[in-house]
Amino acid sequence: MLRVGLIGCGGMGMNLARHCHSLDDSRITAVYDIDEGAKQRAAQEFEARAYSSLRRLINSDIDAVIVATPNDSHAPITIAAARAGKHVFCEKPMALKVSHCRAMINAAQEAGVKLMVGHVLRLIPVFWKTKQIIDSGILGEPFAISVTRLGGPDSLAHGWRRTLKHSGGYLYEINVHELDYMRYVMGEADTVFASTGHFTDSPVEFEDVAFVQIRYKNSGIGTLHCGGSSSIKKYEMTIQCKQGTVANGGFGGPIQYARFGEEPVVIQASEIHKEDPYREEIRSWVDAILSDAPMPFDGYDGLAAVQLAEAAYKSARSNRPVSLTR
Repeated sequence: MLRVGLIGCGGMGMNLARHCHSLDDSRITAVYDIDEGAKQRAAQEFEARAYSSLRRLINSDIDAVIVATPNDSHAPITIAAARAGKHVFCEKPMALKVSHCRAMINAAQEAGVKLMVGHVLRLIPVFWKTKQIIDSGILGEPFAISVTRLGGPDSLAHGWRRTLKHSGGYLYEINVHELDYMRYVMGEADTVFASTGHFTDSPVEFEDVAFVQIRYKNSGIGTLHCGGSSSIKKYEMTIQCKQGTVANGGFGGPIQYARFGEEPVVIQASEIHKEDPYREEIRSWVDAILSDAPMPFDGYDGLAAVQLAEAAYKSARSNRPVSLTR
């Protein structure tokens, strides 16, 4: 039985912990949060021990931790847990600096523990099925991907998520999902060019709109339009391939795909049946720890997504393209 500590008892942490606790071979046995009420509620729900300090939880007799805290705290918590010999599931974004991501990976490797970063968009039914269609080869090699994800000023409703220090901005807090998925489809990036701005009364300390253009090493092109300044919420993804195109309308679908000269095939989201994506990512992490099964995404995937966000912000500040190195 894998004994797991929950660090961060907010909405996402509790969601992940409930899935972890429901598995046959893992249990939440320890919890910590700076919010005493949230910590005690979690302890009661899971019949777990509530720790008075992060250090005491990390050094307790647990095997692994789920880290679901503000983004700027992911690196120090993960590094401390890894050095204490604990396996780590870290909620996205992995960190707010590439250098911190590398330190997290190094700490996990040196300690011989598993490190997984929660890039769950890959497992959400519509996006999972979209990638399956591409991987089938029916449309040929992808050469362009365009994603639009627009929300309103309430997109980041919680206090710390609106702060530059703790959140990092939309490209870290929300759209790191899209940056990861675009790389998942297109491969490694070569250069990034971005423009950002804050134009509305949106209550955030950073941009409320961003345009990111990516040139990939396979010569493909990607564009991302995102932010929290639209009165019309919208999600669209289009992937052009050499023999056809696939598009989806985001989390609720539908998916459409067609080869050149053929009628589109339409798949409704309700037709896609698979395991709950959050349960799947946690189950995959537990399986990796207990039986060395492969993880759907790891620390290097987390680093690559942060590298794209970091490069985009650097480009926006300098108004110049940024070249990437791994």
